[in-house]
Amino acid sequence: MPVRNAGDYLKQAVTSILLQTHTKIKLLIVDDHSTDAAIEQLTPNPRIKVLKNPKNGIVSALNHGLEHAIAEVDCEYIARMDADDIAHPQRLEKQLAYQKNNPDIDIIGTKVKMFGNSLGDGYRHYEEWINGLTKPEEISLNIYVESPIPHPTAFAHKKIWRKLGGYLDHGWPEDYDLWLRAHLQKMRFGKPQEVLLDWRDHKSRLSRQENRYAKKSFYHAKIYYFTKQSIAKQVRIWGTGPTAMLVHDQLAKHDVTTINFIDISEKMIGRKKRNKNVVSGWGLIKTTEFLLVAVAARGARDEIRDYLKSQGFSEGQDYLCVA
Repeated sequence: MPVRNAGDYLKQAVTSILLQTHTKIKLLIVDDHSTDAAIEQLTPNPRIKVLKNPKNGIVSALNHGLEHAIAEVDCEYIARMDADDIAHPQRLEKQLAYQKNNPDIDIIGTKVKMFGNSLGDGYRHYEEWINGLTKPEEISLNIYVESPIPHPTAFAHKKIWRKLGGYLDHGWPEDYDLWLRAHLQKMRFGKPQEVLLDWRDHKSRLSRQENRYAKKSFYHAKIYYFTKQSIAKQVRIWGTGPTAMLVHDQLAKHDVTTINFIDISEKMIGRKKRNKNVVSGWGLIKTTEFLLVAVAARGARDEIRDYLKSQGFSEGQDYLCVA
């Protein structure tokens, strides 16, 4: 649990871990140079160990905690937790049981309930989307859409964390980077069916404060790892909006050429984007070029998926959704 000035949220988060029905746990709190007194005000507990981040920042704090967790002789599993969230009492028990019943699953998340004073429709739709992904095949096919595992729900055997080699700092979300690397290593993700974490949103949340969590940073990560996964040097992009242009530009940086853009709007068909033709999606047929679906409009992704399926396209083999 990395902590920097978590204030009153910290006690709630720590209490939720100490009250787990699976009681054989050790909570490693990594103090990332906090200036408040929240950590000092915690009631001493033999199951809590406070570490000081020797460097600075979230990636360093996570790696410092992970190194200590892996070094624990009696530690078999390692779970993530954030200092502003609340774990349900059976979270760890349910995740451990899920792992025992599904030994082929490498990384286990949970469904979440988002809460906070500033939640809009976007967050509610994201909650619905992320909770709808529980099976490894679903998560794999959607991993380039968004981060499919809420970071504070992650749970895995120590050997998996060791194999992943820790967190990297590429200037984009460190958790999404980890999941994409796990995906490239053919690791499998899954979740129990229960909601097991209350995921807090607030104005001081790290993901609202740092540029690494901005939309464009996610796309930097997506395309970086897509180009490592795919040998394709030529692609087609379904979409002509800002998201499609962002995907195009990132692909170009990795020497992947966009042959054309695809749209179904009569206003767009026949025009050019980035000096490439915009062609009609109606009657689309499979070609040797891989297809990336980059339409961010709500509901569009599923409609395009249905259409491509009707045209004989296979998701993962012929195309992927990246928005």
